[in-house]
Amino acid sequence: MPETKEIYQALSAFFGHKAFREPQEAIIRGILDRRDVIGILPTGTGKSLCYQLPAVFFQGLTLVLSPLVALMKDQVDALNAKGIPCTALNSHLTPKQMRERIQEIRELRYKVLYLAPEKLFSEDFREVLLELPIDHIAVDEAHCISQWGHDFRPKYKKIAQALGSLPGRPVLSAFTATASPEVLEEIRSLLRLQDPLVFRTTFDRPNLFLDVALYPDKMKALLAFLKEELKKPALGLVYCNTREEAGRIRDRLLGEGYKAGLYHAGMPRKERAAVQEAFFREEYQVLIATNAFGMGLDKENIRFVLHYNLPSSLEGYYQEIGRGGRDGLPCRCLLFLGLKDVAVNRVLGKQRVYSRWRLEQKEGWLREMVAYAHSRGCYRRAILRHFGEEGKDCGYCGNCQARKVEKDRTMEARKILSGIYHTKGYGGRGALASCLRGRKLKLLREKGWDQLSVFGILKEAREEEILILLEELVLRGCLESREERLIITPAGARLLKGEEAFTLLERS
Repeated sequence: MPETKEIYQALSAFFGHKAFREPQEAIIRGILDRRDVIGILPTGTGKSLCYQLPAVFFQGLTLVLSPLVALMKDQVDALNAKGIPCTALNSHLTPKQMRERIQEIRELRYKVLYLAPEKLFSEDFREVLLELPIDHIAVDEAHCISQWGHDFRPKYKKIAQALGSLPGRPVLSAFTATASPEVLEEIRSLLRLQDPLVFRTTFDRPNLFLDVALYPDKMKALLAFLKEELKKPALGLVYCNTREEAGRIRDRLLGEGYKAGLYHAGMPRKERAAVQEAFFREEYQVLIATNAFGMGLDKENIRFVLHYNLPSSLEGYYQEIGRGGRDGLPCRCLLFLGLKDVAVNRVLGKQRVYSRWRLEQKEGWLREMVAYAHSRGCYRRAILRHFGEEGKDCGYCGNCQARKVEKDRTMEARKILSGIYHTKGYGGRGALASCLRGRKLKLLREKGWDQLSVFGILKEAREEEILILLEELVLRGCLESREERLIITPAGARLLKGEEAFTLLERS
């Protein structure tokens, strides 16, 4: 174990820091003392330093298992610039480059080696692995090992199996930004960690301003948001649930004169890398992306993170907003709610899942996300509670700062449901709103809706009010959106019959 003076000298000489963040020093000391470690450290708290600095003192190799090639490249470049010899083996290398790189590794030219977990199982590297003097193996994004996690990757589950044949047992460490008790236990078990030291810090990021907004016209709201945010120098992310929507939004923003980039998993690898590098060089004002973008992202000055659609899990959402404000300065995190968000999430979940258990698990995550979006209290407190922390109202989020009044909207909601019942849910929400407002339109006359008893029953209401109530009815499970039709659910039927009330927390 090196002395405290030596550890701080290395911190300053190689990383340019005078002090550690909590709990970096304790984690590093644990690893240097050859103790297995689990670090649950939110995005932006410097978890990579925890496995990079010990490499300076170990005689042998530090092996870092990472899921993303882009992340590897950034960290390899950074470590080499700091004077710590580092390399990576990944799919971007040509066969010739791979052979040359493996020979250099055999010659012990490096202190740190980055690998994708899949590389542990490749025939060309298996023999080499058994030859190497490995002192420390760090598993980054360790939640990927757990079927309870939001980003499960099957190869992660077999890491311990691949390492079991090593001639000596290296120190093992595992790091993640999010981990429920179930995920934590599975990390411990599947990696076969021996009496690990567990470090976790608060999940609170006080510089993130959290807010949720329900808009009938999301594109209009997005343009208004960007107009305001980009008055000042700013860099931001807009997350979408589908590639198609991300592309549509990027095209619209380009047409509006914004410098907008696009990133999703369906793009060629080189194109994705080029987009990410351009974003880091700040050639874009805003990057439109799916959840394929951002794991391990280390861009300090992101000033806003906007979710155009409802994310599929609270843990995934937390990781994505955690990419903002990593310099400690304010970052606005806004979540848009929309009529089809829940239905789209369910469809996407079914497309990517092949077991009933996994489907039920994803449905549970979605319910948690919907509950957060409809939280009437402090958004920050709701997130902290999810991760096992009991904080106080922050005074800084959208709910805390806005004056909100709970208003009874039972009558309006019942009239909307009655309108859906009489129109059988067809025709679109705009036409429904026009019918309820009693607008004398040719379209409504052709449908015969001007003769319905519900024609004009909300004539005093604005169209936007009706559309917002429609969205709330869907999000609360009173309506289901099936293709082009709205279906009244059992919960909606109870509301329609007057058996339940419907209130909204509205900003005054």
